[in-house]
Amino acid sequence: MKIQEALLVGGLAKGNVVAGEKGITRNIASIEVMEVPEVMDWVTSGVLVITTFYSIKSLPDKQIEIVQALIHQKAAGIVIKLGRFITSIPIEIIHLANQHNFPIITIPKDVTYISVLTPLYEKLYLEKQQKTVELQYPLYEFEQSNFSSLPEALNKMAEMVNSPIYIEDLDGRLLYSAALVHGDGWRRSISLFSKPYYTNYVKEISRWENDVLTKKYTEFYKPGLRRKILLPLVWKNSLFAILHISYIDKELFQDVSPNHLNNVANRVSQLFISDQLYLQKNRQDDLDAIEQFLLHLDDINTTKTAIIVNFYGDWLKLTNYPKQQVMDYSSLIRKELYGLANQLTTCETFIFERYNKFYLFLYCKEETYGQIVTHWHEIIEQFNREDNWNFTRVAISPSIKTPTNFEEYVHTVSKTMEVGLKIKPEHTVYTHDKLGIYEILLQLTSDPFARRYTQNVLYPLLQEDDVLVETLQMYLKENGNISKASEKLFIHRRTLNYRIQKIEQLLNMDLNDANHRFILKFCLMIKDLL
Repeated sequence: MKIQEALLVGGLAKGNVVAGEKGITRNIASIEVMEVPEVMDWVTSGVLVITTFYSIKSLPDKQIEIVQALIHQKAAGIVIKLGRFITSIPIEIIHLANQHNFPIITIPKDVTYISVLTPLYEKLYLEKQQKTVELQYPLYEFEQSNFSSLPEALNKMAEMVNSPIYIEDLDGRLLYSAALVHGDGWRRSISLFSKPYYTNYVKEISRWENDVLTKKYTEFYKPGLRRKILLPLVWKNSLFAILHISYIDKELFQDVSPNHLNNVANRVSQLFISDQLYLQKNRQDDLDAIEQFLLHLDDINTTKTAIIVNFYGDWLKLTNYPKQQVMDYSSLIRKELYGLANQLTTCETFIFERYNKFYLFLYCKEETYGQIVTHWHEIIEQFNREDNWNFTRVAISPSIKTPTNFEEYVHTVSKTMEVGLKIKPEHTVYTHDKLGIYEILLQLTSDPFARRYTQNVLYPLLQEDDVLVETLQMYLKENGNISKASEKLFIHRRTLNYRIQKIEQLLNMDLNDANHRFILKFCLMIKDLL
């Protein structure tokens, strides 16, 4: 309790601060009535002394000495009852108190000690009881701390309970996790967007959604798993995620007030929203930065290397995630990708999106194209070794020569990824110059004549059932071998022969002719790249 709070309680509410007003924020640790002058024998730090100065009513020097002793012992302040034994306070005491910001409070003679002491004792007792409860509460320090970011807050919480702390969305996808991680039985992976390991997690999450909104929290425990406190993360009355606080000691949260847990949930919700806003701002900052860099590519051939990297993985597909007012999944993906990109410490990196795909613009002053490709091999291989959920591939564009070709390079690196996935699915890094004949075909996809030629040749076939296109592709892949092609298509030889005859009629071509087979294979490959 502070002096300023005590001035609102019981008889002391009739008091008047006559000196040391700047010290009214001092804490009161105890209250003592003083009627003897030997204060040094009993006074302690934080004590609020109440007196009439009865024993020294005619000794102003002794009154000054007592105030000096109280100041020296760091007492909280002094309350003096005027009108009965002394009618005024020596001016020297007033000056001394103001000099040391030592509060002196006077109360009129009609105010009884009991009207002052009883309510103050009760308030101190309740505060001490509350303090005891708070100190026993495992997240009390968390409530009193300030955090600059959500990850910092989660790491602090994990340190306090010595157990996993993480946030999942309402489908069980992992959104954030503290650095301190132990297996808790609920989940095994701490990869972004990974799902729980627990078999019946869908059913449990459905139950939690109702519980956390009605009771403000819920608990979860199954044999073999760590205990959990589950808190709702809410924004504008909408539940958007659940905070998991795992712990081992079953008594750790046994007597915790729901208000404390609600305070924690509110803090984490606010930090989550702040982090989302920060990441969204970074998206626009990146777009502005890319535009500025593209204006200064005039000397890129001699001193700098600029490329575009395209990322691919199931976790990168935004269509996999629900659209929410609060949750921006793409911002969390960008954050994860920056963890990879920032390993290239000598390059400036900017992430952008096109058609729900993620790209990285790299601008390097010291790294050559070959060195960048080598680094990406190392980065992606290590990431895929460590992350058993978010398997990732990258495609790397050729060096950008002029800013006017930027969108063309975006298209090229996208096609490089598509082709790489088709012809070398076992690889994790694709570059334009390692695709063999497909490198030439990629160039032809932007040639108007090649596109028209392909369309004219295949047009009659494309108007028919897709089964015929699939049949032709398999037939050409098996070099015209009817037995192998029919076996791969799971159809009878006669059925395949019938389809081949129909294809020949539609295209006016003889599939026994090697030149015709070459033309069709060429056109189908161009078609797949368009």
